[in-house]
Amino acid sequence: MPLDAAIARKGMKKNNALLPAALNANLRVCRFYHKAKPADVVLIWGRKSNRKTKRGMRLAKRLQAPLWTAEDGFLRSLDSGVKSRYGASFVLDDLGIYFDVTSPSRLEQLIADRVACWSDDDACRAKSLINKMIHHQLSKYNPSTPHAQTLPPHSTLVIDQVAGDASIQGAGADSTAFYRMLLLALQAHQQIHIKAHPAAKVGFLVDEYGQLNKDAVNYLLTQGISQERLANIHIIKHAINPIALLHQAKSVYTVSSHLGFEALMMGKAVHAFGVSWYSAYGLTCDDGICADDQMAKLYRLVKARRAALGVGAVNLEQLFFASYIDYSHYADPATGKACQIETVIDYLIRNRDWQSYLAGDLLAYDFSRWKVGFVKGYAGFPEVNLTFKIKSRLQTLLGDDIMSWQITRDDKRILKPLSNKPHQRYLVWGLAAKRSLANKIHIYQNQTNPAIICMEDGFIRSNGLGATLLEPLSVVMDDVGVYYDATTPSRLEQILQSITLDDEQAERARLLHQSLLDRQVSKYNVGKVNDALSDSLSQLIVQKPSAKVRLAVGQVEDDASVQNCTSIIKTNTDLLKRVRADHPDDIIIYKPHPDIEAGLRVGKVDDATLSLADIIAHDTAMPQCLSVCDVVHTISSQAGFEALLRGVAVVCYGMPFYAGFGLTTDVVESDNLPKQAAIARRTRQVPLSLEALIHGTLIDYPMYRLPHGYGLASVEQVIDYLYNQQQDAPKPPLKKRIIQAAKTNFMRLRKFTI
Repeated sequence: MPLDAAIARKGMKKNNALLPAALNANLRVCRFYHKAKPADVVLIWGRKSNRKTKRGMRLAKRLQAPLWTAEDGFLRSLDSGVKSRYGASFVLDDLGIYFDVTSPSRLEQLIADRVACWSDDDACRAKSLINKMIHHQLSKYNPSTPHAQTLPPHSTLVIDQVAGDASIQGAGADSTAFYRMLLLALQAHQQIHIKAHPAAKVGFLVDEYGQLNKDAVNYLLTQGISQERLANIHIIKHAINPIALLHQAKSVYTVSSHLGFEALMMGKAVHAFGVSWYSAYGLTCDDGICADDQMAKLYRLVKARRAALGVGAVNLEQLFFASYIDYSHYADPATGKACQIETVIDYLIRNRDWQSYLAGDLLAYDFSRWKVGFVKGYAGFPEVNLTFKIKSRLQTLLGDDIMSWQITRDDKRILKPLSNKPHQRYLVWGLAAKRSLANKIHIYQNQTNPAIICMEDGFIRSNGLGATLLEPLSVVMDDVGVYYDATTPSRLEQILQSITLDDEQAERARLLHQSLLDRQVSKYNVGKVNDALSDSLSQLIVQKPSAKVRLAVGQVEDDASVQNCTSIIKTNTDLLKRVRADHPDDIIIYKPHPDIEAGLRVGKVDDATLSLADIIAHDTAMPQCLSVCDVVHTISSQAGFEALLRGVAVVCYGMPFYAGFGLTTDVVESDNLPKQAAIARRTRQVPLSLEALIHGTLIDYPMYRLPHGYGLASVEQVIDYLYNQQQDAPKPPLKKRIIQAAKTNFMRLRKFTI
């Protein structure tokens, strides 16, 4: 049963969208004028001595319910807490709160419990997580490090904190502790770097202007520090990855910042000047605490309290396990569901990598209105300044030719001023749009190689056709080319050309491969099980027992993937004729493209040519077709990739992304120079394995996102969603079915992908 938690104000729930999921709690607002309905607990945020906390205390007294405290966890989000509602980790404390050691907290008890039941498996898990977090430089906040910072060798890092933060008082400290910490650091070390808090306007040491504040300066001067020595204090005020910064420091000075514990995780010497949750366990240098009489008293009290719990020697892994696993609660922003720490780590790595890839000014150019929402979902990271130039409704309705005057006017108005922005990047949908925009930028900005990212549907798209305007669950964003254009390199081609897998990656690829087969996943996941296909094929096999079953895969003929795959064959008619001519005695199944069968795109084959096939697989699921054939023949269809997953031989007349690496039979005509050039680019030193193809194509290259999720999901989560949607989804409401039917009919009339 979910925890029934009363809260005094809606802000806690509004500002922490994933808090109910992480805590498995039903958060309900209970104001003073509401009828007093019993609750399991009353929940407050943090332990600041302010009106919000007092309001929560009064509510707990009124409801006669215990008062529990929630706070941000230690692996929160990409950006700082003041900007994001989608924190991924929280702590929940029924005794106090971890950063206030003046009273007991649940974390202290959990540390004692974990030490008492410590096992080799716990140690292995903790060490693995610590190593992964340090390797990927994960912290509470995880910006993409837009500013590089290089510290001199053997640097000393002093950590500033938010002025007025409750953790300072909870550590028995005040502003004097910060001044004294800085003084002792200056006396012991030549060069000092102060790291300002990312969420702070004003810290104890750094003011709102990014300078050492006057009170700190006056304190140091009265203690005999000269102005020349003050010049050796350097302040780091911009956003920077804290783990990358800690890597460069030899020693760290802190009052109670969590960066102190992260420094311990990295093996740094940590000097504590406040009694924090991780100090007083023998891992930190606590001389700075003991030098202050009042703080020393608290220090002795805390050590005695922990000793009473039976805590003796504690190692780093035990502190990590108790704080990050036992004490913390996690929710995955991509799914909105509770999860383990490993899932959040993977989420942060995945989303930060893509944020780094897209960071900066990004203009999404000439997108249809229906695409704007999901483009924001894929590219709208905190560090991406995403703006849109949207197609007008008339342009969408009437087409580019009729509205050319408006298009020219808008292009000039928007593109010409951007010639003064050398770091401006553009995002377009599809290869044709990329080529068109490159030409316009050349005209209005005189640039010959603009930074254009090409966006397209991914390889596991949806339960339904893209031409019916269903939002994709997967897209690709390629700053080199695009995967279906074999005339030039693409980012996917570069990935496949160089990819090598470690054991963990290879195992993930194997599991993903098995999941794709078990759940019969394909790009659109449309079509049905066709019993007539099986019956007809059985009869033909009896008549031709030695014949091979060959599947000819139809495609949309005017699609860019056909026109730019370097194939001489560019129509379904020519494909079917070629397969029959080369294999006159074999059994040929022709599968029309679902968009063509739905009347949405171009590529229908005439009846005379269809007669060359023994079986026409109308409205048949691709996995069924692949399960009954020996060989797949394709111009450039993704069906060839899906065939490779099933161990089916593939003959390629063009150069799809999976061709040219030794896994397919590639038909290369002597006069087809573009295809010969494409094959010449794909020359690996080591043959490409199927696992490497899967990892590069489905994990490294695409982006995934779930409906109603925040940030990017994993391919495994999208497969789970598609499978569960197929198994459990109720019939859509009438309104949604009417809207979708209207979209489909409009696209049939247009036969044009907007």
